[in-house]
Amino acid sequence: MMKNIFSGHLKYRIFAVLWMIILFWLSSQPDLPSPSLFSAQDKAEHLLAFGILGILFSFSLGPWKGGITFKQALLVTAMVAAYGAFDECHQLFVPGRCASISDLLADSLGGFLAGMIFYLKGRRVFQSHTT
Repeated sequence: MMKNIFSGHLKYRIFAVLWMIILFWLSSQPDLPSPSLFSAQDKAEHLLAFGILGILFSFSLGPWKGGITFKQALLVTAMVAAYGAFDECHQLFVPGRCASISDLLADSLGGFLAGMIFYLKGRRVFQSHTT
């Protein structure tokens, strides 16, 4: 039975939920100390964290070899953007944190890039089999 739970797309849905819990916990912290390496580091961190969520959502929709459809890539973007909006609203209630439209844009871009990588990968695989 455990093999069935952790096989296929379901495991990536579970990983996505776990990652969302981690992101929620991180955004619940008043301050996250990290070394300042470059000027747009905060936006890069958002893009990376929500890009990982987009990757997990993409894996949950289709196998890596087959990629996902364009509509699914848009769905991944919408799901990541929705969770990003939820996260930004949540931060309004955390002392020391604030909501930011630029953070939401970075979150959404991370989801979009993840979805597009899976979409383009699928197109390349499909095209290589038809030629």
